[in-house]
Amino acid sequence: MEKFTENNNNQNFLKEGLKGDISKHHKKYLGTEIPEGYFAKSKISILDKIKEETSIETASKKKQIIFWMRPHFKYIAAASLAFILSLTVWLQNYNKTTTIIEPNFELLAFSDKVLLESLLIEDSDIDAFTDVTLFNEVLVKAELSEQKLDNLVLDNLIVGDSLLDTYIDELLVDVVIL
Repeated sequence: MEKFTENNNNQNFLKEGLKGDISKHHKKYLGTEIPEGYFAKSKISILDKIKEETSIETASKKKQIIFWMRPHFKYIAAASLAFILSLTVWLQNYNKTTTIIEPNFELLAFSDKVLLESLLIEDSDIDAFTDVTLFNEVLVKAELSEQKLDNLVLDNLIVGDSLLDTYIDELLVDVVIL
């Protein structure tokens, strides 16, 4: 750098022109000479720095010997735990169906109808009216709801029997073949 500033003040560089090899000209006037053994020294210094860095890295890696104390393992464990908890909550709510309890308007209509008709009936006909109302409204509806329940139970038995028959057939085939 000193040569450059020295030769920069000297105007001979511009006046002389290029005589001979340009690399010699640059070495002389610009100071671009490479000292002997420069690349060998720099190579050795670079290799020394790399060795120091690798020894520092290996020393820092040896500090975390315990597997479950590594941050990567901690993140995996936390994610697994969160997944298991969310799966548990989801499975608990999976089979629950929200049933909306609808008011039985038919029952309310029955009571209004009976009340209105009872107002219009004579006192002497009240016993006959209660018998007819009891038979038509209460017993018939009870019988119909009981039939619906019987049909539901019967359907479940038939489905259960068909599943049992399928299982028995498959098991029988497995036992006979094996």
